[in-house]
Formats: sequence, structure tokens, C-alpha cells
Amino acid sequence: MNSLNENIRPYQSCSKSVFLVLGIIFISWISLFSIFLIVQGAWPVSIFLGLEYLIIFYLIRLYFKEKNIKDEININQKEISIRKYKGDKILYSSKFSTYWSKVFFTKLKNKSKLSIKESNKETEVATFLHSELKEKLYFRIKEKISSYN
Repeated sequence: MNSLNENIRPYQSCSKSVFLVLGIIFISWISLFSIFLIVQGAWPVSIFLGLEYLIIFYLIRLYFKEKNIKDEININQKEISIRKYKGDKILYSSKFSTYWSKVFFTKLKNKSKLSIKESNKETEVATFLHSELKEKLYFRIKEKISSYN
């Protein structure tokens, strides 16, 4: 039988080019509005608009820095291997026996948890996914594990 190899990445609705276009539109609007305010004599407001732009720029950079994560799940006849990456660095790695492992999925309102457990070891998988995608992943993993047992 074939093994299951899953590379799980967070869902991303906007690319960097979309944020670049929005940033250009936003800085243009801030510049025009600041000129209007300076002409009216309310020049301190344009300082706060500039600070607001810098804060938003910092948060967008933080968003793209944090989205560079992934979980890798490999299931074969003998073991389940889970690796969690941030960038190119492995943050966490664990291995479970395929025969003794169980997969659990819980969902309460908007919170969900997908975990793999073997005796006293437990690892939560795909913490960054929303409930529906976790549930689909749960069924794929469960099906693959049951095919080996």
C-alpha cells in the first residue's frame, strides 16, 4: 500500500502583490489627506496618519513572517511521522507507531482540535487550519491508519 504524505500550510487569502497595491492606494490617500489637513492648519493629524501607516505596515510584515509555517505528516505501515516547520527550521518532530496510534478530532463551536495519540504521547496537528479543513484531514488520516490495521 502507498503511504500518506501531507504538507499542510495555512490558508492565505491575499498575496504580497495584493498588499502592495493596497499599500500604494493607502499611502496615496494618506498623502492627499495630509496635504489637505496641513493647508487647513491641522498638521499634527498628518503625523498620526503617518504613524498609523507605519503600524499597519509592521503588522502586514508580521503577518507574512508568521505565515511561513507548515506541518508535515507521513504515514506508512510502521510509523506516523509528524514534523512542524517554521521557515526551514524544524520546530517539533515526533513519531508514533501506526498500529497503536489513534486520531482524535473535537469541534466545539468555532474551536477544533486534531490530535494523534499513542499511550502517553499526544501531538496536535494543523493548529492553524479552520475546522472544516481539519475535519477533512482527520478523515484522510483515519482512513489511512485503518487501512494498515
